[in-house]
Amino acid sequence: MRFLRCLIVSVIFTITAPAIGGAETSPLSLIGESSQFVELDPKRIARNTRFYDRRNHPTDIGAYRGKVVLVNFWASWCLPCMAEMPSLDQLAYDHSNDDLVIIPVSIDEDGLLAAIPFYRRLGLENLVLFVDPNGETAYSNRDNPKNAEFALYGLPITYALDRDGRILGYVTGLVDWQSDNAADFIDRLLEPAK
Repeated sequence: MRFLRCLIVSVIFTITAPAIGGAETSPLSLIGESSQFVELDPKRIARNTRFYDRRNHPTDIGAYRGKVVLVNFWASWCLPCMAEMPSLDQLAYDHSNDDLVIIPVSIDEDGLLAAIPFYRRLGLENLVLFVDPNGETAYSNRDNPKNAEFALYGLPITYALDRDGRILGYVTGLVDWQSDNAADFIDRLLEPAK
């Protein structure tokens, strides 16, 4: 009987422990066309790896500390990227006045020569253009010879970073950034830290 009482107390404690110790947040959820958001554990601060703007000036992730950041890697030859970019462009417009920063980074080896015509062809007006033609920021080679920060498990791929620069996770493949699911995901990212 004593064993049974201990077991019941143990089960009740396990079920109620998160409420007693403070509310745990539910995992971030974002469903893309071919995958879902993968939370990283442990979360680590993104190193200040370099990528380049449309004037070929270098910048890095550290410049965006204090903001929620989506880093989207794409290429001009990638059909899912082509399908995703207009909704990402609209997302940038919808959040132009808040703490969300979208960093779309082309991994085309031709850099700006490939990326600028791609933006023009799709009529992208709200996304800043960045390129990483030398693989300094993203890598697909498992040897990662340049010690780049972000792994490319497919294209497009979007990494989410919190205001402290921690990489929360990623989603590979096409995402409809105008969907209700994406809106909920963005709202969760933008919630004030507790």
